[in-house]
Amino acid sequence: MSKDQQEEVSTQTQVGKPRRTNSSRFNADEEGKRRATLLKRVHVVRTRGERIQVSFDAKGQPIGKEGDELQSWIGVLAREHIPIWIVDFRSADLEPRKEQVWLEVVTSFTVDESHKKQVLKSCGESAKCFRYDLYQAFVRDHIDDESVWQRPAKVVKNYPTISQDDWERFITYRRTGDFKRLSDQGIERRKKSKYGSTTGRDGYRKRDQEIFEKTGSYADRHVIWRDTRIKPDGEYKNPSIKIIDDQIDELTQQDTQGSFESVGTEDILTKSLGNPEHSGRLRGQSKFVKQAQYYNAMHVPRENPEVSFMKRQLAALERTVQELCAKHGINRETMVEEAAPETVDQHNSFKASCTLNEKDADAPDPQPMPNESKECQLFLTDFINGGEVLVALGRAYMDCVPTDTVHGIPLGAGNVRVTISVPKLKRALLPIPTNEATYIEEAVGGFVAWPKKLVMIQSSLSQASRGPSQAPDPEAKGNKRIKKRAGRKKLQSQPEVQQQTAEEVPPTFDFDAIPIELRPLAYYAQSSLSDGSQISCPPQQSDEMPIYIGYEDVYDFITFKEISASSIMVYISYLSDCCARAGLDQRFVFISPFLVSPVQQNVDRVAYIRERADNIIRIITNIPRGRLVLMPYNSGQHWILAVINPWDDSVLYFNPLGNDPGEDFQQLITLALNDWKLLVGRGITKRCNCKTLIQTARCPIQQGNVQCGYFVLGFMREITLNVDGLALLQNKTSYNEADLNLVRQEWATYVMSFIQY
Repeated sequence: MSKDQQEEVSTQTQVGKPRRTNSSRFNADEEGKRRATLLKRVHVVRTRGERIQVSFDAKGQPIGKEGDELQSWIGVLAREHIPIWIVDFRSADLEPRKEQVWLEVVTSFTVDESHKKQVLKSCGESAKCFRYDLYQAFVRDHIDDESVWQRPAKVVKNYPTISQDDWERFITYRRTGDFKRLSDQGIERRKKSKYGSTTGRDGYRKRDQEIFEKTGSYADRHVIWRDTRIKPDGEYKNPSIKIIDDQIDELTQQDTQGSFESVGTEDILTKSLGNPEHSGRLRGQSKFVKQAQYYNAMHVPRENPEVSFMKRQLAALERTVQELCAKHGINRETMVEEAAPETVDQHNSFKASCTLNEKDADAPDPQPMPNESKECQLFLTDFINGGEVLVALGRAYMDCVPTDTVHGIPLGAGNVRVTISVPKLKRALLPIPTNEATYIEEAVGGFVAWPKKLVMIQSSLSQASRGPSQAPDPEAKGNKRIKKRAGRKKLQSQPEVQQQTAEEVPPTFDFDAIPIELRPLAYYAQSSLSDGSQISCPPQQSDEMPIYIGYEDVYDFITFKEISASSIMVYISYLSDCCARAGLDQRFVFISPFLVSPVQQNVDRVAYIRERADNIIRIITNIPRGRLVLMPYNSGQHWILAVINPWDDSVLYFNPLGNDPGEDFQQLITLALNDWKLLVGRGITKRCNCKTLIQTARCPIQQGNVQCGYFVLGFMREITLNVDGLALLQNKTSYNEADLNLVRQEWATYVMSFIQY
């Protein structure tokens, strides 16, 4: 490499160009060049049996000279312990090596366990940069030469831990089409970056520390972002940054005047850049800073998850409307003006109501209000994740006709008149807004129009919450063991269900018969949930809606009755948290039973299977090789668990009754996996009709009528929380009372942790 080329190489990233290699690390024999970091001070301290004291700020960043040494030491460990041939740092095969890195860190530095995840994340990034530097320095320009298979002399001298076998595996992957595709994607993505930083390594962290040392307080992230993009002479790195800087100044002035308020990630920097943050990124802050740590340190109010969900829903609606208007050539402004109703007198209340201040003498007599109303749940369509979301409780007048009016406007076809009594998502948008009410909370106590298909009458809620209302056919092939069970409990027909009164008093707990560990939740449910209130539990994924648990869910679970899909989802969230804490969250993916179970009746069967298969495809499309998919499934008042390995085209079917899978399940899985294979391009050029291998696996068999849901929870626990969980589960023949009580106690404790007193 010539002197000019050496001077050109830099760790600084230039806009529109791929990141250059820090190849000076490989020029250890040339005078004045940076040598591989050895950190002799760390070795000296380790020899004495001491550790270097590292301080962390309120954001979780290592600070001072010791913090810099920690960062450098992590880089040394990454080159020493992480093999250069790895493809994905998240692979479970690397767990022993990661643990070794962590052990080396805590042996040399005083670092709390709470920083482990960020330390390993930094290690992964350092290993990735090292692999990139090796590729740029020794491989890229010689990828097709046979000489590339031999380790370069400088690599042999400076990095003896890289064996010849490691090097050959490193070269083999970089000759594959997958690597070429990912490399091209990275180059194109980098070309779109317009706001490259002017700082070196850990620029955000060091700039943050400088400001704190001078002022005694942390600077907002938009200040750090801007400072790291201005050259020492005061000039901007490129004109695009000047535009963002002006926007930051304008929003900062509005913030000072009180006309702009930062809420969560919707702050000055996000608004100025024009695109939102995602969960794995916090621009303007170092890689050590998590979003929660930043907002706690800066005392920024966090956004309510319900508000965040409604914003996403509103944005999706807006995109849909824009696409439809563009498709049909509609001018939205003109459409709104033509559709605007005539102005009427204002109501006495800001809430939706049907009483005007004064009656116009010439106005026609109001239409009679239907006398009969029914308690109901009101839903909205979730345009982001699919399905429907419960937003309110109320009463519905189901006998309305399209010409009936609400606030002088006809209901229209397919809509009914409802009154809202209990809002569940207060800031959810009404499906049909009025002049007075746009959000759910504004319509409490008044009348609004609601799509009939999104109204569920109270009398059918109990059955619907537990999955399919259709009983399994005792005479069907493979359902011999169900015959006895189906005959024990008569399923009510729909007319019989509708005759029940909505004002039924909920059952009460027999506290003496409840295990002591479950009584706190039972007491709380009896006192606080019997009025229709619900407990909001976090979902498995942060971008999903919360899971709502009501009195009936708690009562049925504690008294060992049939459990709902919501109860299943709560336990899935609990297992996800346990896996994340144990570092096992990269081994499994869960699919919600709401997305795959045959809940709806009297629908096009083929289209309904297609819809549920698409839900499976959407979830498994991006999962890496080796990850298993756990799918609870309700086949008709009976819970089973499917464990899917899409890459091996195999499915393990765990049925607490021991039966073979039914026709709906087989068709659903076969359609989903066949179409997924087409989507990922596994050598198949046309739709295949081959049946996926569905194997009925050995598992504990239930003895009672209503234990299937608890057994499925136990199955998931066995699989996810044990290293060899699948083998352990298939070797078990039964669950005793203690096994099931453990699951129930974990469920109850997890639900109790989200009660707000």
